[in-house]
Amino acid sequence: MKKQLLFIGLALAVSTTTFAQKKNVTDAILLLRKYNPTGDVDANLKTVTDAKNFIDLAAVNPETAEDFKMHLYRAEIYYALNEANDLKALKENNNGPTDANTTKEWKEISMASFKKVLEDPKKTYKTDAENFINIRVEMLFNLGITAYNEKKYSDAAKAFLKASEVKSYLGETFKDAEVNTSLAVNYAVEDFLAAKKYDEALAFATSMSDAMPQNIDILISIVNINLQKGDVAATETYINKALAIDPSNKQLYYVLGTSYMDKKENDKATAALQKAIEIDPNYNEALYQLGAHLYNLAVEKRNKTVEMDYKDPKTAQLEKEAMDLFKQALVPLEKYASQNENDKAILDILYKTNMKLGNIDKAQEYKKRLDALKN
Repeated sequence: MKKQLLFIGLALAVSTTTFAQKKNVTDAILLLRKYNPTGDVDANLKTVTDAKNFIDLAAVNPETAEDFKMHLYRAEIYYALNEANDLKALKENNNGPTDANTTKEWKEISMASFKKVLEDPKKTYKTDAENFINIRVEMLFNLGITAYNEKKYSDAAKAFLKASEVKSYLGETFKDAEVNTSLAVNYAVEDFLAAKKYDEALAFATSMSDAMPQNIDILISIVNINLQKGDVAATETYINKALAIDPSNKQLYYVLGTSYMDKKENDKATAALQKAIEIDPNYNEALYQLGAHLYNLAVEKRNKTVEMDYKDPKTAQLEKEAMDLFKQALVPLEKYASQNENDKAILDILYKTNMKLGNIDKAQEYKKRLDALKN
């Protein structure tokens, strides 16, 4: 009889423990239901923090640790923690009360629990998880649209980015949100630069690039910021990052070439501009820039010979190098002239360069074209 009573007592103890753990889940759910993203931000943060404390107890207990219902609400609570922190940050115009490492951990926990629910073979709470995520995605996307229409481009970019990130919880990409993020970042950077807020522009664009490291458009925005700041080294760094993603981008090679020109790294400048033209043989800006670059180098070398003793062997060597550069300059400049027939400055350079090289017939051809434009 005593054994039977002891057995019943143990059964009651186990039942009470299981009930206590399930009550932790229930208490967490009840608190979560009080959470309202449009409500008071401080009250919201306290509510979801209290919910987190209950769900954490359930998550570490063997009785409920693998329960799919627990994971559904754990995912939603940890998502709400980040959301409440973001809303408080928005209200106070700062980064929120919680450090970045903690919010990153919250996100990872939320994603892991959503993943567990979505991969449940019985799909017990799969629809609930999908509905929660899709509602949040739609809300964030609409917030982005509203901010964009109000020309609050940095807020729009953040909302679109968040929509894209949350959609990824389902293992899906959200192309429209990604495209809109790039567009909003571009306009936000333009506004920062127009106000000469270079450091703010760089901090904002860098944070967005950290979140979307493969986004070529955001990297190009960072390139433009550094160009305006006059930071040639940073410009080069970010161009090379972008080229690693998109090696066939002619504009990046063009900007890289002009950046090398500013640094007087002439061989690198020539190679980068030639690469841009290799990608697009009719690339007007690159044809002009390469031709002008080589022509100016030739003039510079030739001018040095004027101050040198003509008997000095170095004089003849410099003269030869100058002539070689004039010949090289002709190729892109003639191509450019064929596409821009009324450019008097280039026609004049082509006339004078051909005269220097002894190409008399060719020089006269350009002289006739030049004279025709003057009449």
